Amino acid sequence: MWFFKGFLFLLLLFVLAYFFITNGGQTVDLKFFGHDYLGISIYWLVVVSYLLGFLTSFVMAALREFQLRRRLRGLQKQLKLKEKEIAELRVLPLKEEAGPGSGGDKQDPDDA
Repeated sequence: MWFFKGFLFLLLLFVLAYFFITNGGQTVDLKFFGHDYLGISIYWLVVVSYLLGFLTSFVMAALREFQLRRRLRGLQKQLKLKEKEIAELRVLPLKEEAGPGSGGDKQDPDDA
């Protein structure tokens, strides 16, 4: 699996290098939120777009990570409480119940 990931990474790297070499001299005019940016290299446009996408994904993943860690801490606290409750129940003395073999069929002498 690591070989496949490494090969995919190298392939992506070569494709990006080819793209930047073939389009290195091209510039674009960008209108963004009412501002005109003239003569921006396509290289910088791709790099900034990539970084903005990476930053957005990182923030979303970090928020999800914090939510999961908070939930995990809550579940670990619940687990400790349940384990403590089970340990306390294990040390309680057992009550004898009147069953078929425990002499519960005998009649009380006062009732006769």
